Amino acid sequence: MSTTSYVEEEFGILTDDNLYLDCIFVKPANLQDESLRVLRVWVPRFPMTKASIITCARQEVQSYGANSNIAHLVFDLRGTGYSDGRMGNTEYDIDLRSIAAWAEERFGRINFGFLGFPYSEHSKVHMWPLRPGTMLESYRYPPVTKELTPPTILYLSTYGNFSKTDDALCYALAEAGYDVYGLDPFRYLLHASVGEKLNPTMLQDDIELLVAMLPSPPIIIAQPLAAGLAIYWTAVVSQIRGLIAIGKAQSGLSPKHIFDSDHADDFKAHQLIPNIAPRPLVFVQHIGHSLGGDEKRMQAYFDISQEPHRLEKTERISAGLMLNLLDWIKENQPETQET
Repeated sequence: MSTTSYVEEEFGILTDDNLYLDCIFVKPANLQDESLRVLRVWVPRFPMTKASIITCARQEVQSYGANSNIAHLVFDLRGTGYSDGRMGNTEYDIDLRSIAAWAEERFGRINFGFLGFPYSEHSKVHMWPLRPGTMLESYRYPPVTKELTPPTILYLSTYGNFSKTDDALCYALAEAGYDVYGLDPFRYLLHASVGEKLNPTMLQDDIELLVAMLPSPPIIIAQPLAAGLAIYWTAVVSQIRGLIAIGKAQSGLSPKHIFDSDHADDFKAHQLIPNIAPRPLVFVQHIGHSLGGDEKRMQAYFDISQEPHRLEKTERISAGLMLNLLDWIKENQPETQET
């Protein structure tokens, strides 16, 4: 990868309780501070360090070009990597507040946001190898059940932001007896495409390997944008037991710095959807959400899908709704996939 379109600054940010956080600021090569308009901060999940996400920041900034006004920051949490702090000190909210204060002091009022959150009481973070050089960061929520082989859920958040809302939803599903593996698919996609843009074979190989590593064939729940990747994965891997696709889909298969444009037709959702049957498929329009899906497009997706299928509309993606839809998916399994 050429590095001429971006530059990196390495420095420390002093927290409110006088610890230094090790940081790397990745910015377009021609960007001056006064021209910055957007800053995105990639938050590592404890116990991971910035080494797991620096690739994501570089890939994103590289894609904008040298004259962009969007930059990214990666950092180590306290007590990890090269940051100050001792093991067991988990005051990560102070880290986030300190980074926000640094950004305001240096750049003034800009579009600023965190990608992810640092710590969950309910899950453990794992890095799984897929293809050489490709890693997948997942969050495991153990099931509360006496079943020997509880049903598995692969949960995909909206690109770039596995949030505390996602964490709470995954935990609720685990409390209901599901073995839940959550992930931010954007982190996976940026890692997977660093050597070359992704083609259909690469994506299929990755999901086949992931499914083989899971304790049982999964049902996928995919939030907006991730719905497109989930549609592709479900269409090409017959072991996936069903899909709940929420909101916009095609946009998630469109980033030119990730997907090989020579295979654009292979990533068209309307061509993939018919291949999901006879496994159950649910489309969910999230009303009021900016990425919740257009009514006409969602209806068109439903019309080209085959039974068993459902189209739901909701103003809130709740655990109760997801559990209801999961029950329906289990009741409508093809005979060859019943467990």
